[in-house]
Amino acid sequence: MFFRRTVAVGSLAILAGGLAACNGQPSPSQSSSSSSSSSSGPTGSPTSASEKSRFVQVDGRDFVFGGKPLRFTGFNMFDAASSERWQCEPHHALSRDELKAQFKALKDKSGATVIRFWAFQPYRVISVAKELQMLVIPVFEDGPGYCTGAPQEGETKEKYEGDTYYGQGYKKPYGKNEYSLRDYARMVAEHYKDEPTIAAWMIVNEAETRQRDGDDKSVLIEMARDVARVIKDVDPNHLVTLGSQSNGAMGVSGQDFRDIYSLPEMDYTEVHDWASYGSDTEAMPGANADGSLPDPNSDQCRERGAKLACSFAIAKDLNKPIVVGEIGIKAKTPSTVQRRAKLIGDKAVAAKEAGAVGYLLWEASDVNREGYGINPLGNDPVFEQLKRFF
Repeated sequence: MFFRRTVAVGSLAILAGGLAACNGQPSPSQSSSSSSSSSSGPTGSPTSASEKSRFVQVDGRDFVFGGKPLRFTGFNMFDAASSERWQCEPHHALSRDELKAQFKALKDKSGATVIRFWAFQPYRVISVAKELQMLVIPVFEDGPGYCTGAPQEGETKEKYEGDTYYGQGYKKPYGKNEYSLRDYARMVAEHYKDEPTIAAWMIVNEAETRQRDGDDKSVLIEMARDVARVIKDVDPNHLVTLGSQSNGAMGVSGQDFRDIYSLPEMDYTEVHDWASYGSDTEAMPGANADGSLPDPNSDQCRERGAKLACSFAIAKDLNKPIVVGEIGIKAKTPSTVQRRAKLIGDKAVAAKEAGAVGYLLWEASDVNREGYGINPLGNDPVFEQLKRFF
C-alpha cells in the first residue's frame, strides 16, 4: 500500500543510471551461455525440454523448476538494488558483501529462496542470488510511485494526468525518466532472457486504477496484455505477470482480477494481504465462516472490491498459480513482534491450504520503517513461522 512507503524505492529510476545492467555489464549467465537465439524460437518457448527445465515454468496451478514442483517462501527487499551508484537514501545502500550476508541469513534462518525487488539496477542483486542458489522476482515499476522519477515523490500512478497512466502513460517516459515502462521492460527482459535465477518478471507493484475502457472493463487488462507481449517477444523463457494487490484494490479485484489473469499472457496471479483492504487478524480475509473459499462465480466475487479469498477462488477456477507477493503487519515492540509472527504463520497456512505456490513477506530490512521491517541479521520469530507454509 502506498501510504506505508515513505522511503520506498521504485523500479524505473533510470534518471539516476538505473540501466546499469544494460549499459555494458554482462548478465551473470552471458559469460558462459549463448544468446537465446540459438535455443529459442522467435516468439515461442525454448525448443527443448532440457532448456525449459532451466527456468521456472507453470504446470496448471503449480510452478515447476528443474523438472520438480516449486513452492517457495521469501521476502520483499524492494531496495536491494540500491548501491553507491544510486539509492533513494544513503542508508539504503548495502555493499555487495552486506547484501549477500542478508540474503544468506534469510535463507538459512527461514528457508527463504526468493527475493522480490524493484529492478532499477538489477545486476548485483541477480548475481548475489545466483551465488546463493536463490531466485528473484524483479519488478519493473512501482504503482505507489516512490523513486520512479515521479514529478512529486510518492505521487501514485492514479494521479498521472487524470488517472490515465495505465491507459496510455506507460507508453511514454514518466516524469524525469528517459524511457517508458514499456520500453524499459523490453530492454531489461531482453538482456536477461537467458538468466535462470530470475523466477519471473512482474510488470508493476500494486497496479491500481479506477479507469475503465469503452466496454466498462479495467484499462489494466489491455495494459497487462500489451506489456507482457512486449516482454515475451524478446524473452520466451521467463514467466510474466501484472502485479496487483487484488484484495479489494480498484481495477484488479473481483471480475477485474478474472479478466486480467485469464489473459494467456499472464502466467500466474498475484495478491497482497494488507489490513487496509482486509484484516491483520483474519487468516484469509473474505473467506467463508468455516475458512473455505467463496464460490468464484458468486456475486461477492464479481464485485470490484472483492476480498482476498475471492482472488484465491478465481485463480483456482482459472487453473493458474497464485503467489502472495506481500504480507505485512506492523510490529515495533517485543510483544507485537511475537504477535506478528503468529499471525503471519496462521496466514501462511491458510494461503497454503488455499493453493498458494509462493509466500513473500514485507519486508526484509535492517531499518524498521514504520514497523514493517524484519531484520535479516536478527532473530525475528517470524523466521520459524514462515516454515509453516511447507
